[in-house]
Amino acid sequence: MSTVQEKYPLIPVTVPPNCDFQDHVATFAIEMSLIHNVFIRGLNSMWHNAPRVKSEHEASFVGYCLSWVWLMHDHHEGEETIIFPFLETKFPMQHNVDAHHEFLDGLNNFEAYMKRVQNKEEAYDGAKVRTLLDSFADVLVKHLQDEIETLTPDHMKEYDVNELNAMLKVHTDHIQTLSWVTSLSFVLHHNDTRIAPNWPPIPTPIMWTIRNVAYWRHSDYWMFAPFSRPGPPQEYNP
Repeated sequence: MSTVQEKYPLIPVTVPPNCDFQDHVATFAIEMSLIHNVFIRGLNSMWHNAPRVKSEHEASFVGYCLSWVWLMHDHHEGEETIIFPFLETKFPMQHNVDAHHEFLDGLNNFEAYMKRVQNKEEAYDGAKVRTLLDSFADVLVKHLQDEIETLTPDHMKEYDVNELNAMLKVHTDHIQTLSWVTSLSFVLHHNDTRIAPNWPPIPTPIMWTIRNVAYWRHSDYWMFAPFSRPGPPQEYNP
């Protein structure tokens, strides 16, 4: 939990001490729950802060929201092009792809509005931000919750472990192409380190660089995040 009120419920997840994230059979559902909670915390933060943003912070908030959008697009691209085609060999996955389309129009409308504000083509309106979020967030959150049931250890045991590991190596390579100054910084500022202190499982030098170098490129965005750069909870105080 953070100090931001949770309009949208997080996915319950337990991370064992010394969790081995290389054991993908055991931890794939855990990892997906953690990244899905990153998205849900972002939703909560955007909805909570939208009407509270001071005029001098509007550009920063728009950048924060667009960072969330871009991370969401990249996440679903990775699922649809890498993860789901592999999982489809044992279990039906089309319903997960179909679920993406159920909220895509609302997500795209939200992105388009934020880009218009960023380009000074439309004024910022916190009430409109909430309305746009409300148009798709409930469907999105339900999808993020439901998808976990298709990734349980019982399901993962049905796959050849070497093939599963190879697929997830490709997915890891995809993740490493994401922007350190927006997408990966967003992840770090929306992970509760009290629950998952060793997640995401990226090399220590990269983690250090994101926290101590990449952070500063858009440090103004992260005032809206539920967790501070060192890790403890924080709240935007206009």
